[in-house]
Amino acid sequence: MESLKIQQFTLGKLKTNSYVITDEKSFCIIIDPGENPYELIRYIGKRKVDYILLTHSHYDHIAGLNLLKDYTDASVIVHHSEAEWLLNPDLNHSVQMNTPIVCEWPDILLNGDELIQCGSVCIKAIHTPGHSPGSTCYLLDNDYLFTGDTLLAGIVGPTNLPYGDRELIKESIKTRLYSLPSNIIIYPGHGETTTLEFEKTYNLLPNIKAYF
Repeated sequence: MESLKIQQFTLGKLKTNSYVITDEKSFCIIIDPGENPYELIRYIGKRKVDYILLTHSHYDHIAGLNLLKDYTDASVIVHHSEAEWLLNPDLNHSVQMNTPIVCEWPDILLNGDELIQCGSVCIKAIHTPGHSPGSTCYLLDNDYLFTGDTLLAGIVGPTNLPYGDRELIKESIKTRLYSLPSNIIIYPGHGETTTLEFEKTYNLLPNIKAYF
């Protein structure tokens, strides 16, 4: 496999992490196109983008989707339970920010546990509901995990939002993420990178109520 490159862009008022992942030759994917992604577009340049993966459909993670879809014509992938959210500013919470976001219907709908072959890498979709019903983490070659707002460095994503579920996010993390190899590097939707080993050791789920 060619050398994998993961480039992070922190975008918008909520400092949402967007990622471009490529090996420079066989594939290029975007995860969570955030607000005003012009720096990201300049970085992509003339690369062919295969997929735009969404960890979930909250507005700060899809604010740049229309722009990136128009620029790349890449296939948009999201969990089926949040496909409608892309079309509905009330569901994706953009109406509350006075900047309603309406996107097109996604190209590929997930149920969870799908394997997406992209160039030289295999990406596994892991459904982790709790922060939102369709929250999905993406595992690349058992080495890198893109967690959206499910698991962040030292904390977990909030569930005091419509359709959030505190007990469900705890269950998702314990059963779907903590069962993965500890050496995996985590790239979250906000904040700094971390490792699964660190989170298993220090992100004690019984104490997360302070973040909700």
